[in-house]
Amino acid sequence: MKRAISLFLSIIMIFSVMVISVNADQTTAQNPNEIDVSFMNNLTNALSFFKYGIKDTRVYLKPTERDNVSEFYIDYTNNEGADNTTGLGAYYNHETGEVFGFNYDKGVFDSGFAYNAFSNQFYATNDCWQRQFGFTPIYDIMAKLAFDYTTKRIFFEYEGKDWMIQIWKGNYVFDMFVGGEIGVYNKPDGKLGMFYDCASDAEMMPISMKVYSDERTYINREETLTWWSTGFVLADPVDPMSLTMEGTITFPTEEMCSAFANSTEFVFGVDCTQDGAVATLVW
Repeated sequence: MKRAISLFLSIIMIFSVMVISVNADQTTAQNPNEIDVSFMNNLTNALSFFKYGIKDTRVYLKPTERDNVSEFYIDYTNNEGADNTTGLGAYYNHETGEVFGFNYDKGVFDSGFAYNAFSNQFYATNDCWQRQFGFTPIYDIMAKLAFDYTTKRIFFEYEGKDWMIQIWKGNYVFDMFVGGEIGVYNKPDGKLGMFYDCASDAEMMPISMKVYSDERTYINREETLTWWSTGFVLADPVDPMSLTMEGTITFPTEEMCSAFANSTEFVFGVDCTQDGAVATLVW
């Protein structure tokens, strides 16, 4: 349920700036370091629109002092006739197409998710708040209320820890999105139960991911150093089993890669090949 709620709320917030990421007006510069962009302040500002009314809106981009980066702004008139201008605390990189927050690795409005206008993909950021909650299969059970995906868990031991790499593919947020995930988790060797910690910064690995069907490629995430590679795109719902996921994981050592690759032999439907420290998955 945490995954369903967090992704749903994040998408609502990001969607408000998504559609004008590429074709927005640009005016005078603004220093992003002078802007209060905390999640709660942005949420309070958003709610105030409902209290005081909002009309004659114009959302646009203002250049910042950072090269090729602009901030989203909104001009509007409230019910009392007063004109207002406010920065949204969301930024756009004209070179990469990324829409992100002031705290880059925390996502737009500190939601834990960002968006890429070029690829039309939503994705989780490395320092998302969801990282603090680890992972347990109970999350998948509760997520079924809003998600329709299939998943596989691959368990192996390495250097005193029990590791779990989990993969997902299917429909997300009431069948509005199609996507996939590859997550890296671990716990101390011998610790009972199925609660795993998310991999630390030191344990992150370069991961790439592609999700496609016979008709369409939905997700294509380039290799990124991360603990949770994700991608979600607005699309009609599909049969999760009709999707193919391809991914690569570059482990810190060949030994760790071998431990993982050997464990995939016990996971039905997942094919894995190893090239040195790089494992290639097809599912």
